[in-house]
Amino acid sequence: MPQQESSAFPENFPDPKLPAAVEVDEMLTRIKHSHGHYYKVMNLEVWALVETLDQVFPGAWGHFMANRQVAVKQFLQRSRDPNSSVDAEEVEDKEERSRKQEES
Repeated sequence: MPQQESSAFPENFPDPKLPAAVEVDEMLTRIKHSHGHYYKVMNLEVWALVETLDQVFPGAWGHFMANRQVAVKQFLQRSRDPNSSVDAEEVEDKEERSRKQEES
């Protein structure tokens, strides 16, 4: 049986089941816009929650952010030295000392 020439059946025929390159680009653009809108809506929802929380419990957001800042500093200290134990009081004392040094 004679072999068929490879040039008669090129391997780079487009697959009829796959979308064209232009369609893929359009789909990617729509997905990017969709993700952008999703993040904008999420930001709006978080802002609404923060505003509501601050109206119901004045100053709650400020306290939350202060606690978060302490927690992040503790996390960073633990990640630098996993064998050390870091207390919230230690972090707050260091912050207070650094503030006093900046003021003087």
